[in-house]
Amino acid sequence: MNAPIALFVYARPDHAHRTVEALLKNPEAKSSDLIVFSDAARTPDKEESVRRVREYVASIKGFRSLIVHHRPQNFGLAKSIIDGITQVLANHECVIVLEDDLETSPHFLRYMNEALDRFAEEESVISVHGYVYPTEQTLPEAFFLRGADCWGWATWRRGWAQFNPDGQFLLDELIRQNLLKAFDFNGAYSYSAMLKGQISGSNDSWAVRWYASAFLANKLTLYPGRSLTRNIGNDSTGTHCGTSVTFDAELSATPIRLDSVVIEESEAARKIIEEFFRAKRPLLQGLFARLMPENLRQRLTGMAKDWLPPVLARQLRRLSRLGGGITFEGPFATWDEAAKHSSGYDGAQILEKVLAATLKVKHGEAVFERDSVLFDEIQYAWPVTAGLLWTAARDGGRLSVLDFGGSLGSSYFQNRKFMEGLPSVRWSVVEQAHFVEAGRKHIQDERLAFYPTIAECVAAEKPNVVLLSSVLQYLEDPYAVLDELLRSGAEIILVDRTSFHDGENDFIAVQKVGEAIYPASYPLWIFSKNKFMNHLTGSFELVTEWLSPEGFVGFSSGRFSLNGLSMQRKRYES
Repeated sequence: MNAPIALFVYARPDHAHRTVEALLKNPEAKSSDLIVFSDAARTPDKEESVRRVREYVASIKGFRSLIVHHRPQNFGLAKSIIDGITQVLANHECVIVLEDDLETSPHFLRYMNEALDRFAEEESVISVHGYVYPTEQTLPEAFFLRGADCWGWATWRRGWAQFNPDGQFLLDELIRQNLLKAFDFNGAYSYSAMLKGQISGSNDSWAVRWYASAFLANKLTLYPGRSLTRNIGNDSTGTHCGTSVTFDAELSATPIRLDSVVIEESEAARKIIEEFFRAKRPLLQGLFARLMPENLRQRLTGMAKDWLPPVLARQLRRLSRLGGGITFEGPFATWDEAAKHSSGYDGAQILEKVLAATLKVKHGEAVFERDSVLFDEIQYAWPVTAGLLWTAARDGGRLSVLDFGGSLGSSYFQNRKFMEGLPSVRWSVVEQAHFVEAGRKHIQDERLAFYPTIAECVAAEKPNVVLLSSVLQYLEDPYAVLDELLRSGAEIILVDRTSFHDGENDFIAVQKVGEAIYPASYPLWIFSKNKFMNHLTGSFELVTEWLSPEGFVGFSSGRFSLNGLSMQRKRYES
């Protein structure tokens, strides 16, 4: 009998459809049971996509049977997969596992079921994998590697029993047994950094814990010499995927033969994959700051011109030639510890550069400035612009912005042409004293004003919207400032370009800015999105959220994203 297939879906109806349609092209599908685990929406803006996924899943036909489990609340990817696999294996001896962003070859199910049958009693074999890296060198027809993997795979009940969800234990054992270098493919790919990120809460990877569990148990996973799956989710739509063509693989047009595979790790295959990792890893890290957002960095290997706005592509090229860029280190246990690893910055030098750039914008010599860098086209943050105009529409055309940490009015100049038709506009920047002094002397006008404190601004301006653009993460006590802003009386809060991750706890890193912008390094928070939202939702509710253009940032301890949120004050029935 064929193994049951566990399919995990969330909020990508098009991807889920492609995954299922490809699976149905496998002749074995009609004699296979499909068990779908559908996660609930994490935020209100995902509810419609989840509904569409569930509507599609209910219509699936072509398998021997269909069972659908609707999560009553959002589990998140790791919890959903761990729980789902455990549930299936409580009733079955083995399982084939797919996520909703994997397209399979018509030969995928044959390979999986043959391997599950053939190695069912082989205690040294923990799993079967359907994906293999697109190496330039030819791999064996099928081979084993130590560890486990996650892009279309299968295991037995006995294999899953080896899974240990305790990331700290796994890391400690890898260190104790002196296995970190081997775990990282001889240093070619930093799986250990991913594991550290899971421990710190900067990612929630179940896969790195599955790999570590199998590796420590000295178990083997079977790989095909030609890929039988490919990931169609590396388009920034997935929970843990950025935009990348590095791992794109062509699906095998022919079956994988298992008749000559030897049950031992293939040193030849491991060496080829190690060389693949090394070839793909260093080039862009050397050229463009190791921690440029993942989606930008990957596309700049050859396809930047296809999607980056020309002005941003030009700016990135200019920064790379000048040796600029932004990098991150961490995590650090406390803000003070991170500060000790920061050089600080020359506030006067930064103000001088920002003032010079802002004056050029004010006088029409340039069109847009951000962080003292001039652009020849305005880079709009459209969700912010929409939020500002929405605020004015709700308040009879009155717009009074409290722009906390707004520099010398960068966002004001960015959006001023959209505010021309409004009958009442006040834009108030709350900033450090030396910025306020410079702003009042050189920049402010009949609409734009500068204040040194939130209290002074609120008393004078009565803001109806608070703007927080790339500022909260740089405050030592961001929640205290946020609480004061919540008491400002503003009905709308717009958060943009703010660092979040999916873990349960905030953590602290150090950001380093290159010479091309201004030499500086300073601590910053990477907020737990759940914790941040819980802090707000007592008095505010989410309207929408978005991924900022900078996208996802990967670094040695994991990955985070730069996001925006639009929040409105809750109305309570009397």
